[in-house]
Amino acid sequence: MARILFTWEMGEGLGHLMPMRPVFERLVENGHQLLVAAADLRSARAALGHIATTIVQAPMVADRRYTLGRPAEGAADLLAMNGFLDPESLQGRHHAWRQLATLLKPDVLIADHSPGALLMARALSIPAIHTGTGFSLPPECRPVLFPGFEAAPNIVREEALLPHFNALVEQDGGTPLCMLADLYNRVEKKFLLTFEEIDHLGPRTGLRYLGANVPSDGEEPEWPAAGKQKVFAYLKPFPAIDQFLQAVNDMELSLLMFPDRVDPAILKRHQSSNIRFVSQRQNMRTLMEQSELLAFNGNHGTAAAALLAGVPMLGLPLHQEHEGCCRRIVASNLGTALFRNQPKKIRPMLESLIDNPEQKRINLEVAQRYQGFDYQDSVAYMVAATEELL
Repeated sequence: MARILFTWEMGEGLGHLMPMRPVFERLVENGHQLLVAAADLRSARAALGHIATTIVQAPMVADRRYTLGRPAEGAADLLAMNGFLDPESLQGRHHAWRQLATLLKPDVLIADHSPGALLMARALSIPAIHTGTGFSLPPECRPVLFPGFEAAPNIVREEALLPHFNALVEQDGGTPLCMLADLYNRVEKKFLLTFEEIDHLGPRTGLRYLGANVPSDGEEPEWPAAGKQKVFAYLKPFPAIDQFLQAVNDMELSLLMFPDRVDPAILKRHQSSNIRFVSQRQNMRTLMEQSELLAFNGNHGTAAAALLAGVPMLGLPLHQEHEGCCRRIVASNLGTALFRNQPKKIRPMLESLIDNPEQKRINLEVAQRYQGFDYQDSVAYMVAATEELL
């Protein structure tokens, strides 16, 4: 029996947990032990509590004094925003990860958005698997750059990080990094859980796309009694949310919306017979089969569901990870996105996607490419690849 340590250190949401759950279930069935160090213990217990023998808090920044109040320009900038450029914070986090490794004694590490855990594994020569979407598992390049930013200042940022990282790696006898991308890519295995069309930092070659899991559990959708074309919206608060809801009412669209932490006063202001707000997680497969348009902030799992169902997408991104997904949606002609706060563009964007035969044709054509896709095939591949290391 092998001891598998799964780590999740940065980001939020079940999207860091659910894609790997069927893999871990199979591994546990095969006699292995699952240990978890998670950024959010409540989510980790909900997703993996039935199979993990140990769930502990992942070492992470406890305060937000590192936040710069602007979008991260690349991987080094994102790490700096999360305390990795601060020598004391980095050393404290690294020490905590090493202590966890000493206590838990993993035979293999599986990391999702866990740069600190990957650094620890490199320092202690623990076999590591890096899993995640194209945002948390970036390509092998220098610098690792997010869309819309310049390379030169981000090369400088990466060069500022490397000496700190390598000092910690080398003091334990590990192999130093030649460039920051080595932290994410110089591992035993990589599981890229996305599709080429929505790969945040893609498309890329030389690495297998394993796709994404679209869950079929959840509440069956109940659409409003009134309204025309069916639109599903999964939205957090964003600057133009009033204009979006007003446009939906003006166009008499049938909107089923899961509002995530949206002010109830806003929802009440726009409540109508053709809008229904829900608070329970929906059956995404059924929902996408019935929808004619998806409006969302750009979260990857929802984009994958729409891609596989051939549903056009309107992206309303809030941060860099959302923007990366939305830029790929636009580049792949799967929909459009609002990258700046321009409320007047909301209605024209909706009109350009609703009742657009050419747009629907493109989305269905892409969906057809994946007609034979079954995430269980990817699960079987990941289980076998993991057990090769045990």
